[in-house]
Amino acid sequence: MRTLKLSLSVMLLMWGLVLTACAPTAGPAPGGAAAGATNASPERNMADILAQQPTGQPIIVATNNMGDGRDQWLAAAAKEAGFDITLVGLGGGDLTARVIGEVNNPTLNVVWGPADTMFKSMQDAHALEPWKPRWADQIDGSVPRSDYSWSYELQPKLLIANPKLYTSASAPTSYQDLWENPQFQGKYAVPTDFGGTTNRAVIGGILAQYLDPAGELGVSAAGWEAIKQYFAHGYATPKSEKEAQNLVDGKIPISYIYASGLKSFIDTYQMEPLILYSRTGEPTNTNQLGVIRSGNSAAVEESIRFADWLGSAKPMGDYASRYGSLVVNEQAQAQIDPFMQTVLQKTKPQDADWEYVNSMMDQWTAKIQLEYIQ
Repeated sequence: MRTLKLSLSVMLLMWGLVLTACAPTAGPAPGGAAAGATNASPERNMADILAQQPTGQPIIVATNNMGDGRDQWLAAAAKEAGFDITLVGLGGGDLTARVIGEVNNPTLNVVWGPADTMFKSMQDAHALEPWKPRWADQIDGSVPRSDYSWSYELQPKLLIANPKLYTSASAPTSYQDLWENPQFQGKYAVPTDFGGTTNRAVIGGILAQYLDPAGELGVSAAGWEAIKQYFAHGYATPKSEKEAQNLVDGKIPISYIYASGLKSFIDTYQMEPLILYSRTGEPTNTNQLGVIRSGNSAAVEESIRFADWLGSAKPMGDYASRYGSLVVNEQAQAQIDPFMQTVLQKTKPQDADWEYVNSMMDQWTAKIQLEYIQ
């Protein structure tokens, strides 16, 4: 059985090698990189690049922010600002895997949305271009930063419940309550896949509490038993159903959501969910913006201008007011939705070694899919 437990990271590496081997040997690749081009990056003058107006050079923007009309908003706003973009939508994990798999033959230009830890994986694979936006000094000093990707949004993952069925006194106060307390068993939704950032963060938030260097994949036996019980007593939502609708209807009255999905939930279902702030804190990441390294300088420089524009105060303020985003550009934070301002004040990020958690996530989710998901 051990031979079946190939880590997802190994499989992704194999996929990347296949992509590179199958790439055309002549002609430009989509996104402007020459096929098989080296990922070496020349020195670039940020001031000169950012002083230039958009050129109209076509660029491809990969994002996990396509839902709730975000794609239409970005397409229209970018066009008005003078950019020619094509959007590609993928979950955060899948997007990260694609960028890493294409490191020697990139087909994308900008990455908008995945978590800071995923950008670290892309950086370690030498897939990202170093750059610095003009708004770097406007970013909240508490969020992660690097020379390769820049935070634009805080994204806690929140447990939520139907307020008609639970109060803060009767609802669970931690993930452990879900499977340990019989009254919550069978009444909470669990992840069914791990291609997106939110599902991975929920799993990471649980296992981060049971780290053990001597344990299997760095997790204690108690931790793996906790995950087993979490899935055994939870509800795996079929594709024919929606987790949000099940919560509103009371069928499965406890679920989880990424913070910037709350406004859409409230607008769609006309229900303000009960937010269950966990006593252990909320799994939290910052979503970031990055530019993909390639051999096409014109595309790279236009991508830097686009990323600089997108993370600036005006677009981020508009984004925050429209979609309930907890933006970290301090000049845009006044436009955060009032309800979300309250969420921001009450959220306590979970204290965990997220860099290590992310480094193990592919292996952990592979084990979970093999052993615990029915």
